[in-house]
Formats: sequence, C-alpha cells, structure tokens
Amino acid sequence: MQPINWHEIRERVLRMTPSVEQMWRDLEPTLTSGELDDLQQQIGAELPNDYQQFLLHVGRGGPGPSYGITPVGKVEGRWAWRGEGYEHRPVNLADPFPLRTSDWRVQAELEAAYPDWFAFATQANYEAAVQTWHDRHDSIVFDPRRTYGAIPICEEGCGLRALLIVTGPERGHIWLDHRADGRGLTPAWLPHHPRITFAQWYRDWIERQST
Repeated sequence: MQPINWHEIRERVLRMTPSVEQMWRDLEPTLTSGELDDLQQQIGAELPNDYQQFLLHVGRGGPGPSYGITPVGKVEGRWAWRGEGYEHRPVNLADPFPLRTSDWRVQAELEAAYPDWFAFATQANYEAAVQTWHDRHDSIVFDPRRTYGAIPICEEGCGLRALLIVTGPERGHIWLDHRADGRGLTPAWLPHHPRITFAQWYRDWIERQST
C-alpha cells in the first residue's frame, strides 16, 4: 500500500456522512506535538508512527470502523483511552504483547472442558462445577497480562475490541480481541496481508466508505 496522506484522510473524514447503520463518533481535536510527547512519556512507550501521525494530523479519536477510534485524552491529569463506559489507563505498555499467533485454541480447550450435566449426581454438584469452570475460564482468558503492550483502539460492541500493539514483536499491528464471544485474540488481516498496520486498517475503512 502507498504511504498515507493524513491531511487528505482528515479532509475525507470531515466530508463523510454517517450511514444509518453506523455508530458515529465525532472527530475530536488533534494532539499537539507537546501533548504527544507528554502522552508517550507518561505511558513509558513510543506509539507506532502511523498512529502518532493520526493523532497529530487527523484527531485524537473519531470516526472509524465499528464504534470509531477510541479517543485518548487526559482524565484527572492522566492520559487515558476513553471507550464506551470505561477508561483504559495503561500501566503496562512498556511490557511486550505476548502473542505471535492466534490463541483461539486456549479458549477452545476450555470450552471442551465445560462440565457435563449427566456426570453429576445432583444439580447442586453440577452448579458448583460450572462455577468452578467459569472462575478458571475467566482467570485464564481474561488475564490482563494477555493484552500487555496493547491499547484498545476501537470498540466493536458486546465486549469486542480492536487492539493496536505498541510493544513487542507484533508492534504496529492491529489485533482483534474477540474473547467475549469465544474467538480469542487474533491478528487482523486483509487479502494478501496476514498482518496489517494501523494505517492499512484505517485506510481500508476509509476506502470502504467510498464504495
């Protein structure tokens, strides 16, 4: 893909009219270079260059795939990504994102171990086993260490998100956090691109809005 012209992207976004189906987010003001420096110093990590350019030349958040690009801003003096009903204040972006391949097998193995009602003598025993299974499932699947080095760049609804990897071998790539519906953590992709950057992911959305 050709280098992206972020000034042109901003103009195209400003000209867009949301469709009935879209959950539209208004384009927020850009960051200044000083604000970007302050943000990176506070999180202890350098953001991928294309995302830096988006923040400086397009906006700190705004229209995008699904519910749009999650805005970043200061909350009580600290930088945070502000999604629908939550604030993500990263304390682990300097730690590398641990995955290199999809982890759907982890969730599949857990699903296969779900208690069988017919294996229990009483309803109470079955319910206790189910609760134990849920506790183990959540402690493994939603262990916060599994998304170290990543920021929630986009809300997709129902607990699903797109992540931008900031640190580690997957730095700069978009991953999908679909743990809430059993699909695990997987790299986002486009035809002929098994890994995609923030710029590729965002420009693909821009082009699809024009068709």
